[in-house]
Amino acid sequence: MFETFFYILIGFLLRVLLTLFGLSAEKIDHFRNKINFFVFYYIIPFICLKTTYTMPLSTNHLKIAFVANLTILSCVFLSWFIYRKIFPVQIKAEVLGALIVCSSFGNVLYIGLGILTKLYGEEGIAYAFTYDFFGSTPLTWTVAVAVCMKYGKAKGIRILDSLKTIIKIPPIWGLLVGFLLREINLSLPTELISTVGIISGYVIALMLAIVGFSIKIVTPERFALLLPAIVIKVIVSAIFALIYGKILGLSGIPLNVCMIEAAMPSMLLSMIFATTFGVDMRTSIEMIFLTTVFSLLSVGLFV
Repeated sequence: MFETFFYILIGFLLRVLLTLFGLSAEKIDHFRNKINFFVFYYIIPFICLKTTYTMPLSTNHLKIAFVANLTILSCVFLSWFIYRKIFPVQIKAEVLGALIVCSSFGNVLYIGLGILTKLYGEEGIAYAFTYDFFGSTPLTWTVAVAVCMKYGKAKGIRILDSLKTIIKIPPIWGLLVGFLLREINLSLPTELISTVGIISGYVIALMLAIVGFSIKIVTPERFALLLPAIVIKVIVSAIFALIYGKILGLSGIPLNVCMIEAAMPSMLLSMIFATTFGVDMRTSIEMIFLTTVFSLLSVGLFV
């Protein structure tokens, strides 16, 4: 865990340093987005391929996918119920949409993958990808988009477009190709597998640093509004994962992976959704920052 905190701190200090040298927040975020794009589209697909090629799939993977879906959907309903039926103050639709998305969908790839790799190695990577690409990702591009379309100001994107987007995601193709190569017993060069393994170690450190690089200091003036969503994201979601995992018979590392992934902070993609669909950007940014801070404190409870 110390190593995880260290890389995140390095990223945060780098952002502070660049700010002191006069770079604007917009230029820093543009640089971060370029790195994210390169890693996601050109490196992670090969890590996915290597993971499914070398890690035998088991019933645990199917159970993890079920746990991921049930956990996220439970958080969506709970956050909607609290803010629509219980919360004493009337909330604007675009703020409600941002709160529901940010309390339910986590940064399971960038932070979650880094932490699980440090804790559980190759097995952690395999389970992390299962949670993300067969649970979090499909729901992100269907349920999260539907929530944003309902409560946001822009309503021009259809669910069918989201399904097409899922098909075009390179890491999913990496997972499928790796699985196919393994099933047809096509041998890949050992040097290629080991090289991808080495690269993946550096990529994990880079992704954790990017998380720190993305942190922005925000004032806690709306903390009372955000608190229920924060608690759902970093604590209640992990409890949901524990309950569903136990019901499905998970234990040990697979169960720990579900709980840790569920407790990850709000996804960075929520900022893009705020721009695209018109949900509240301020709420998204504050949730990303605050859940990042609190998840780093709470995740130790589930290790």
